[in-house]
Amino acid sequence: MNIDDFPGSEEDVVDILAKAGYLKVENDKVEVSLDSSDTLNIQPKKNIFGLKITVEEDNSITPTLTFDTKKLRGEKYIDYKKVLDDALENFYKENNV
Repeated sequence: MNIDDFPGSEEDVVDILAKAGYLKVENDKVEVSLDSSDTLNIQPKKNIFGLKITVEEDNSITPTLTFDTKKLRGEKYIDYKKVLDDALENFYKENNV
């Protein structure tokens, strides 16, 4: 790829990098990323609320409160060995084996 293959503007380049996930920083408390050349996303870890800040065409700033429903789901660890052992034990008991 050479420089002639790049999109026409800096915003287009930033949009491509943001969509690819290259413009993201995170630690154990917060994740901050650029969603596009005009949108900053701030998502605290272990918190269902986040913030999206967008710069509009007239250069005004629009903050948006986000709500991450995925964080409401509990951890779902399934011990498949235990499930299989319990199923076999129940089968043996019910069928007098």
